[in-house]
Amino acid sequence: MTLVAVTPRGFRQSPGRHRELLESTGFEVRYPTQERPLRAPELRELLAGCEGVILGVDDASAEVLLGSALRVVVRFGIGVDNVDLPAARQQGIRVSRTLGATTTSVAELTIGLMLASARGIPQMDRAVRGGSWSRPTGLELAGRTLGLVGTGRIGRQVADRASALGMDVIGHDPLAAGGDLPLVGFDELIARSDVVSIHAPLTTSTRHLFDAAVLSRMRPSSILVNTARGGIIDEVALAAALTHGPLHAAALDSFEEEPLRDSPLLGLPNVILTPHSGASTVEGVERAGVIAVEELCRGLAGEPLLYDVEAGR
Repeated sequence: MTLVAVTPRGFRQSPGRHRELLESTGFEVRYPTQERPLRAPELRELLAGCEGVILGVDDASAEVLLGSALRVVVRFGIGVDNVDLPAARQQGIRVSRTLGATTTSVAELTIGLMLASARGIPQMDRAVRGGSWSRPTGLELAGRTLGLVGTGRIGRQVADRASALGMDVIGHDPLAAGGDLPLVGFDELIARSDVVSIHAPLTTSTRHLFDAAVLSRMRPSSILVNTARGGIIDEVALAAALTHGPLHAAALDSFEEEPLRDSPLLGLPNVILTPHSGASTVEGVERAGVIAVEELCRGLAGEPLLYDVEAGR
């Protein structure tokens, strides 16, 4: 019997067609016992003898991949920065992902974080629970400019929703080919945007893209939202910009180190922190899960993958 592993907590904890489909495959399935992303030694132990894995944000480094029995890795999500692709290539492991499955889920969370940051909704909730009835003055999003760093599937859905709120939307994306969304240079986007929302992959060129110098150039009372990848923002520099200006607020769904521990952001009142939950909706988990199981089956059967990372799909 073919042995596979499934690590994403959303896949494991949510019932739906994805679970039924996996059970129908006849695979022997192995799950982790830890309720957090696995470190490389833990993941290597879990994958011993496995030919395929549906992978969360666990550390699939060369230490894990080289010398393994793996033939197929399917990322339960979009980003593959946690997978050592050169090592996978060297080992002959095919890598896929669940492209497009959670686009709506992440876009909706992004809009929610923008609104919550502009109006200070979490802070007001905590204040009322603590006995306060003060009414802090928030910001309206209508009439303000949203700058999207990354204008792929998620960025485009965020743009549609932000436009419906009355926002002007601009984007920056070196890989984009125009369209109806005005594209500008990165420096111009920073200078013009009242809200900046990140939808870019974590690469060598985007790591700490938002450093102290960039954050200092953001507009007064601006908002920074990141539902993409941790590491794109220098979190120490962000804490300083939230404390001393120019930022009004920030909202982050991903972090350089997860789970978040001992961060200067934890003590700040004007930052919203969520646990990398952009894809965590009933609908998004089921869509991603079905795609993941189908891709795993295709890969293990030697068939073409629909979302093969090496093929650029």
